[in-house]
Amino acid sequence: MPNLLRRNERAIAMAAAGAERARLLAQRVTLLARHWHTDELPQALRAAESAVRELGDARAGAELELARGVAAYYGAEVDAAAAPVQRALDAATDTGDVGLQAECEAWLGCIHGTLQREPVQVLGHLRRAVRLGQPHRPLAVARALYVVATLYQEAELMDQSVRHYRRATLIARRENDEQLLAALHRYMTLAQVQQVRRARAAGRLDQEQLKQSLAGLGSAQQLTAVLAGEDASVQFGLRQGEMLRLAGEHERAIEVLDAVVDRAARAGMTWEATIARADHAVCLAHGGRLLDAHRIGALAESELEPGYADYARAVVHDSLAELAGLLGRADRQARHAALARGAWDADADYCRRLREALLAQGPLTD
Repeated sequence: MPNLLRRNERAIAMAAAGAERARLLAQRVTLLARHWHTDELPQALRAAESAVRELGDARAGAELELARGVAAYYGAEVDAAAAPVQRALDAATDTGDVGLQAECEAWLGCIHGTLQREPVQVLGHLRRAVRLGQPHRPLAVARALYVVATLYQEAELMDQSVRHYRRATLIARRENDEQLLAALHRYMTLAQVQQVRRARAAGRLDQEQLKQSLAGLGSAQQLTAVLAGEDASVQFGLRQGEMLRLAGEHERAIEVLDAVVDRAARAGMTWEATIARADHAVCLAHGGRLLDAHRIGALAESELEPGYADYARAVVHDSLAELAGLLGRADRQARHAALARGAWDADADYCRRLREALLAQGPLTD
């Protein structure tokens, strides 16, 4: 069991019935979600809801709303995650819990950033998290800093990205949050995968960057297991499969993706699983397994949702266009290629606006 969950479990066992125990039960939901223990979430949520309902404690209620939002974020409902976190923020503001306000602001920035919402809105949440969290909740500051570091990375402002990652890492290490420390290393490498795919779409794929990304994924997976005691093999496997596909190592990619795509979909990694499924189909087609490729490609297409960010839609349509070409479907190839171009244009516009917003607001750390 990861250390954070073990410490929470001990605290719950020692806490008397009342507001403190209710808050700890709500925090357990958040911790389970952060460690991808999604199968344990329903029971943990019921226990927290029961404890909070019996008390009517406003702060415990706010912790529960935050837990609901984080559980949705790590589940299959990223679009629905912001509403409960906003309710938690409103309740924390009403009760004067500044630390919880900071935590909620950091999560709202994370959720809206994942969905590629308006950059100014996202950065506003993150800036408030840093301002409120510095004297009250250092880990909220660390979360906000690592989220903004990924945004700097997307905007190709790498000096500032590294600067914010380093500051977030120092705080997470000082506060003994192993899971957040592991997440920092994980998302830094996962963001590199997005850079590779954007570079490929723009016709400037750097083979050295591709090799570095593959190497980084392997080391980050090992570090996650050591630091947080968690199995992140599914998430890393998705990205490793992506990079192997782009490197032309189709058989290795098939082996990796066979093991993780369905598990990812069941765990609620919606858009990530859809990207991987489309990559899987392309690799199967390159390997001559055309019927399997057609079946899995059709499944990936059916999984595409309007709520997916432009980046995810662009990547999936790119893969489906390549797949259609390999299957000899010129009409479908042209349709998916056009949809991919439109999504890539929208994604490029988002990255441009993100860069402008980041440069306008300045860094969030010294």
